[in-house]
Amino acid sequence: MVQEEQQTFTLVEAIGLYLSEAKTKGKDPATHLELQRFAQWCGVERPFHQIAPSEIGDYSERMAAGGASPQAAERLQVVRNFLSHMKKKGRLEQNLAQHVRIRKSKTRGSQSGESVTQEKGDEMTSEGHAQLIKELARLKEESSSLSEDIHKAAQDKDVRENAPLEAAREQKGLVESRIRQLDGQLKNARVVDYSKAKKDSIVRVGSKVVVKDTESGKSQNYTLVSAAEANPLEGRISDVSPVGKAIHRKHAGQEVRVETPRGTQQLLIVKVSR
Repeated sequence: MVQEEQQTFTLVEAIGLYLSEAKTKGKDPATHLELQRFAQWCGVERPFHQIAPSEIGDYSERMAAGGASPQAAERLQVVRNFLSHMKKKGRLEQNLAQHVRIRKSKTRGSQSGESVTQEKGDEMTSEGHAQLIKELARLKEESSSLSEDIHKAAQDKDVRENAPLEAAREQKGLVESRIRQLDGQLKNARVVDYSKAKKDSIVRVGSKVVVKDTESGKSQNYTLVSAAEANPLEGRISDVSPVGKAIHRKHAGQEVRVETPRGTQQLLIVKVSR
């Protein structure tokens, strides 16, 4: 019975189910964004039950590339929570969550003298940059409102079963985590605007690209964006995703080889526009 249920889920459907369930924290923007990145890496339409432990380990290594950081640990924890939840619900036979390897971050002033590894700034479209600024402002307002809720809930003398207080504290922690993430992204972001640049056929962040699978002949439209702006459900792929990395800085008419968890693809870049 469990196996039959697993076979009906694609990865994106499983994520949608997780985000919709009342007891998950799926409404948090950071959770939604991180699971979108995970789906893009594994394959949005991938049968959920076919994801292998080795792929989860590879994803963990990719996320931790360049050294451990608080951001990488928080992002991997989102994926671990998702996989753990789906296992508890009987939608996974294997406990994939245990294969999400989270490295401990290095703190400033450690005995080895090493400091926290700074993430390199990403190229980002002006539209995406504006969206992050808007989200940051909204979250700061939400954080202030949650502080008031916590203060009010704490007035209840019986804190042993104070559910509103616990819920407000949990939500504030999630919001503050996302605020720190956005602050770091905006501080290091390099905003690019190719709307006034020379029109050419080079794929850059912000480019709209049509690619064709040379084996199947199937075409796909993508917009190349930064990891912070990626939304595979809308065709907005990150420049660090397998396809995005392969086509970045290439030109129309060029063929590229893409290594994905689903196998190797040979893609022809048919058209590049902005």
